[in-house]
Amino acid sequence: MTTHPSDQQIQRDTVSGALILVGEMLMFSDLEDLQAPLAAREVVRSVAGATHPARILLAGPRAGLLVADVPAEASVDVLVRGLPDARLIGDLGGLQPTVSLYCGGIDVFDPDHRYDLVVALGGARRLLGPDSSGMTEAEVVVALSALLAPGGRLVVDLANELGVDDLVSAEPDPALESDAGWTVGAQGFASRSLYAHERDGVLSAAGLRREHTYAALPSFDHHCVLVGEAALADETLHERVVIAGTGAMDDLFAVTPLLRDPAPTLQRVVDARLLDELAPAWLVVATKGDTAAVPAPPELVVADLDATTSWSTVAVRRDAEHESLAWADGRDDSERRDGRLVRDLSQPAHSGRPFELELRRACATRRHAPVRTLVRAYAAWLRDATAWPSERAGQRFFATPANTVLDGTGLAIADPSWTHSGSSSAEDALVRGLRDFARRLLASGGAHPWRVTITPDELTVTLGAMTGLAVNPTMIAHAARLESEIEATYRGNPELARELFEANLQIGEHARALPAPDQIGYRELLAHDRILSREMREKNGQVKWLEGTLRHRDRYIRTLERIIEKYEETLTYRAVEALRAPRRIATQKAISAAKSTAQEALPPGALSKARQLATRALK
Repeated sequence: MTTHPSDQQIQRDTVSGALILVGEMLMFSDLEDLQAPLAAREVVRSVAGATHPARILLAGPRAGLLVADVPAEASVDVLVRGLPDARLIGDLGGLQPTVSLYCGGIDVFDPDHRYDLVVALGGARRLLGPDSSGMTEAEVVVALSALLAPGGRLVVDLANELGVDDLVSAEPDPALESDAGWTVGAQGFASRSLYAHERDGVLSAAGLRREHTYAALPSFDHHCVLVGEAALADETLHERVVIAGTGAMDDLFAVTPLLRDPAPTLQRVVDARLLDELAPAWLVVATKGDTAAVPAPPELVVADLDATTSWSTVAVRRDAEHESLAWADGRDDSERRDGRLVRDLSQPAHSGRPFELELRRACATRRHAPVRTLVRAYAAWLRDATAWPSERAGQRFFATPANTVLDGTGLAIADPSWTHSGSSSAEDALVRGLRDFARRLLASGGAHPWRVTITPDELTVTLGAMTGLAVNPTMIAHAARLESEIEATYRGNPELARELFEANLQIGEHARALPAPDQIGYRELLAHDRILSREMREKNGQVKWLEGTLRHRDRYIRTLERIIEKYEETLTYRAVEALRAPRRIATQKAISAAKSTAQEALPPGALSKARQLATRALK
């Protein structure tokens, strides 16, 4: 298949049958940190189903994971740079004779035929190895275009130098600290990624015409939310994009140092119509030359970030009338049940304004009144028996503010597919929802009207009091135990429930607004610093006022003392004191004479008896 490499440079792996080219990485695996691109898979399926390609190239480790999802009748070549990845993908491809594996860099891959469809994911740093010649993103696109037959299509992801993930993350590029960052500073590689205005120019220079572009979230290597051009133009989908993108970014940045809270940042980006310019990456569908028009691929794809669990789903919206939600592993049944946890994909999702963002805005006003209004409305909705009939009562525990929307008529649960068949009341759902909001608000460093060192459990008690519910430790522990059971079931390991329960309780007992690098953004730390500085200024002002008041009173007392001294120096005061002295002496002598006369007249012991009688009378 390959013409240029010599016999000494080519060898076949006896395990996978892969042809090893120059630039291979025999002991390195990209797939240790990467998962199947569930969202991109839907775009590839759509393009392949519409064009029926005879030859397909899957370039890059993540693209290679799609070997089982392309048409079985097509001849498929897979190119990866790591031998362990080639063996893993060979297992996924099975024993199909139409699948050929290549291990090496894109710079030395030169087959004797061209492809109708090329899927390349990962960019230069995933398609080239340390033994490869350096290439820029534009040069990689040119190399991929050269592998296309006339009329062929290319599905490629391009990194954005000005992505929103880089704007919120305190780590410029996590790959810099790993082996994946070997391209930084290497000869021949670009010093930066592309900007939005350069995208079409790179494609045109490679002889490609862009058909569709998707804004990919939450990062270049983990684009599980794909927002097409039609979805960007449809204002009715903006709130849904915010909910899906925020959830994906929360999952990705759960333990990553942040500069600012991703949720309001992404909301502003979408509201400003700048998602295409500030997306972390783009998934582009381009054609080589003039081709016949094909049906448009999906306009919005939302997949779970964790593709390894059996609970993962993929939502595909093709247009306003065609939308589907399916299991990521391809099962046909609509319901999955494990213990008391149930997920039913037949439940339609609701769209609207995210309720959590509304509640965060109310907290940012630093006034209790707007917060109280929203929290009471939330509690009334959870307690409304008509909103939660018996067949939907199990969904109520999942109706957290993060999973609740304002749909114009009131509150509605955004994702109603989850159900817990255990005994959970409206109070359990309310405590869980308020505690989840308190935990997320404090962890993100969001502004609020309470003291800086408040803990999630203390804030839960405060929010519960606004609704008339006296939250106690027993109620918090019950809600935490239910959360832990659900998470353990989701992970597929019920034995983790106790460990997760203890960790859940511990999180609620400590203030999350402290400068923990993995739980708060730097901008939010500055906001807290300003709050503390303002409070200190107010306290210092009060201290200065009190000190001034004390000084004024000291001066007044000294003035009174001087006036008294002047009175004592007057002739009148001295005459009065002289007249009072003999009277005082005469009075003392009269009292002493009376006492001695009484003692002589009374019998012995009479005074002591009188004192005893007086004591008894007083008791």
